[in-house]
Amino acid sequence: MSTGAAGVLAWTGAATAAVAGLSLLGTGVLATSQAATAADLAALAGADALAAASTQPCTVAAEVASRNGARLTSCERRDWDVLVRVEVDASPLPPAGARARAGPGPEELP
Repeated sequence: MSTGAAGVLAWTGAATAAVAGLSLLGTGVLATSQAATAADLAALAGADALAAASTQPCTVAAEVASRNGARLTSCERRDWDVLVRVEVDASPLPPAGARARAGPGPEELP
């Protein structure tokens, strides 16, 4: 193999590694964004269910998280607020997680 061919192979390998690294970074960023969106929507849906006198706001939050490609890992009701945590699969990376809180503003409390 000539020196020129070895240089081309080295550059090709480096470019392939860079593309693979950027692909993993993109996967992580997209999963984190999806988790944040799913957490926000799940918390809002749970708070809306609570405001509509539902006794199961966390069940509603879990369903909304699932519909948005996430898994509800925890849900807690604090007075009129609903606090949630979700995870999204980010294979081959670890799962991306997010949390959110939703409830009425202070002027809207009963």
